[in-house]
Amino acid sequence: MNLALLSCLSDCAPKVRSELAEFSQNITFDVQQWRALGLNIEENTAYYQLMPQLPLLNSHQISTALSPYRVHYYPVITSTNEWILQNIAHLQKGDLCLAEYQTGGRGRRGRQWLSPFAGQMIFSFYWTFDPRKSIEGLSLVVGLAIAETFGVQVKWPNDVLFDGRKLGGILVEIANAKNGGVNLVIGVGINVSLPENTGINQPYAQLCEIDPNVDRQTLFPKLIQNLYTRLERFENSGIDEEFQQSWQKYNAFLHQAVNVITEQGSVSGIEQGIDERGYLQVQCGNERRTFNGGEVSLRRK
Repeated sequence: MNLALLSCLSDCAPKVRSELAEFSQNITFDVQQWRALGLNIEENTAYYQLMPQLPLLNSHQISTALSPYRVHYYPVITSTNEWILQNIAHLQKGDLCLAEYQTGGRGRRGRQWLSPFAGQMIFSFYWTFDPRKSIEGLSLVVGLAIAETFGVQVKWPNDVLFDGRKLGGILVEIANAKNGGVNLVIGVGINVSLPENTGINQPYAQLCEIDPNVDRQTLFPKLIQNLYTRLERFENSGIDEEFQQSWQKYNAFLHQAVNVITEQGSVSGIEQGIDERGYLQVQCGNERRTFNGGEVSLRRK
């Protein structure tokens, strides 16, 4: 894929063919490739123009709202998580990377994360923890903060749902940095408004279903501030009683019949929420069993 061409088009201003010639030897072919991935590139005899799904973000306004955290904005990027990992030596706790479009976004278990241009909230941030503190349950904290911000639901361990369909995803990675702390890259992708042909092969939801006038510009600072508040509380108090009760409030499968799929097979029972470690609790007949993250999947029965 011709990333140079897409980067040139990413300000969404009309570009005459001569402006694009230095970025592409075959503009027609390259444009067709990007269209095949769902990008809306209009053309006429005079120009090409990338049409964003939603208005482009104003990174300066977001930076001002989130100060003193530093916001690094890239219209087109391979992966916001990768950017944080590659630049972690120069970052401070809470610094962010925002993007309109990822060419190599990743979800849980290495799955590809598909994104339209300017149709999602795509960001990653750098966070550190005291190594003496447990980070078990961290992804639940991120999921709960998102659910609280948008009034949606969570599915253990870290899926965000609306009306039973996936609204967003979370990817937490441990990074190597010689500072004595536990260094994390936390990536989030939230569907805001998607085109009809997304290439997503599972039921999905969008924030525009909740609010047709959804505005990413105001949502970004609100969500990130809520995330940081929840993470700071988690560092001090862990998965305490308040957190467990808040999680239950937004838990999509609470008291429902579920299947827990593990490497050893499938276990059926009634979902009972989480314990103080963030482990899933399932009542299987007379026995209450717990499951941690890893290679475990939860499904409604």
